[in-house]
Amino acid sequence: MSAATLTEGPYDMSDLVDRYLGAVSALLPKASRDDIVAELRDLILNRVEDLEVQRGRPLDRRELEDLLREIGHPIAVAGRYGPGRGLVGPEIYPFWLFGVKALLAVAAFAAAIPTILAVMVDHGDVRLVLRAVTDFIPTALCLIGAATLVAAAVERGWIKLGDLSRWKVSELPRAPKSQDWFAKSRFDGLFELAATGLFIAWWTGMVAFPIGSVIHAGQGDMTLAVTPLLRELYWPVLALAILQGVSSLFLVLRPGWTAARDLAEIAGAVGGVALVWVLWPHQPLITVIAPDATAAGLANVQRVLDMTLKITLWVAAAINLVKVAAHGWRLARGR
Repeated sequence: MSAATLTEGPYDMSDLVDRYLGAVSALLPKASRDDIVAELRDLILNRVEDLEVQRGRPLDRRELEDLLREIGHPIAVAGRYGPGRGLVGPEIYPFWLFGVKALLAVAAFAAAIPTILAVMVDHGDVRLVLRAVTDFIPTALCLIGAATLVAAAVERGWIKLGDLSRWKVSELPRAPKSQDWFAKSRFDGLFELAATGLFIAWWTGMVAFPIGSVIHAGQGDMTLAVTPLLRELYWPVLALAILQGVSSLFLVLRPGWTAARDLAEIAGAVGGVALVWVLWPHQPLITVIAPDATAAGLANVQRVLDMTLKITLWVAAAINLVKVAAHGWRLARGR
């Protein structure tokens, strides 16, 4: 079929097709523009011919408009025929999604902890929860945007991966013959690494904690006075955090280095138990000072806070003891 078909009959409709193809052509890359336009023209003419055979007459201008509309808007058609221009391609997308999940989990955790504490001292003021949600949403969008920009830069080769792209099967962790309750995925390692980095940034003063030492509550300001012992433990705590970060880094980058990770986990767990041992006799670790609060209300808040910290220390000690046993067992068995 030739293009002359469109000029036959009572209507000259070649201008519609030319307009349509011109709009598509303007959105196509110059190198492949002519070939794509020729292919698209053949498609349109074949569709016109089929419809005319079905109806036994030439198409009128309205029917040709409907046909071109069915084929698609020029922007959509150019997108189908042109090269893929997605920010994140199918090969990078799983890594992008993996990183976004980890970042959002860390952001949610960082927003939840101060909110829970603020609600506790402010007797459940729902406005604090709403404020946490409104603060989390822009943070989450910024993290997703940053992850997308990094993924797009990797996709286009602007960021070189170097050795990360030359991974080895021999460095992957062995598949356990039985269920391992203490096995961790790379996502777990990435989450731990992000959370540890956030803690180190706060501990060293690079970022501020979401709430300060003074909490503005509905019944007057409350000041949280931390025991001076924590200042004396600045370097030990920082060392333990760095050690945990190194262990998480092993899991993310070199999951096959199980022995090195087990040693780092054991050393960090022993240090964690020692830290609990040092902190326990010096309770209360945090004292609430609220001049405007009633004695009964202040005592209740202090009691809840003390109980929370005691439970936290007990849980931390138990977790670290279990980690020593579990990673020691794995190290002894060479898993």
